[in-house]
Amino acid sequence: MSELVLTILHIGFLVLLWVFVFAVIATLRRDIYGVRVRKRGQKPQAVAPVNYSRQQARPKKQAAKPARDVPSKIIVTDGPLVGTTIPLGNASIIVGRSPDSALVLNDSYSSARHARFFQSEGHWYVEDLQSTNGTFVHGQRIDHPIPVKAGDSITIGQTTFTLQR
Repeated sequence: MSELVLTILHIGFLVLLWVFVFAVIATLRRDIYGVRVRKRGQKPQAVAPVNYSRQQARPKKQAAKPARDVPSKIIVTDGPLVGTTIPLGNASIIVGRSPDSALVLNDSYSSARHARFFQSEGHWYVEDLQSTNGTFVHGQRIDHPIPVKAGDSITIGQTTFTLQR
């Protein structure tokens, strides 16, 4: 082979090697720092004029009636953590292998930050956080936030959750 062909092969090999290195770094970065979680469904609000009078009308708060199908806890029904219960409060719940998750799964099929349960407008939603193996609601893989109710079954890796009132 000529010297030119060998030089081109060497340069091509080095470029391929650097592409591989950057791909590994990007994957590690995504696993370490997780996925940016954005609130969905919120539209930008227009700025209202400010009323500086002393007596401002305050809106009356109406007592929200709890719906029958709104879950109050997540129960692990299948997998290594069977019987684990997580109460649903106002904060979102992250599920995954990461130690900072609310529910840590020691499962090679789950990602560091695999899925998120969150509440919006009085309903609970589950969202896959771009995991490798996916999140399943009633056996169907989801790719966007899905509303869930009491009795729904969510599968992450080898673990199955059921939402209950």
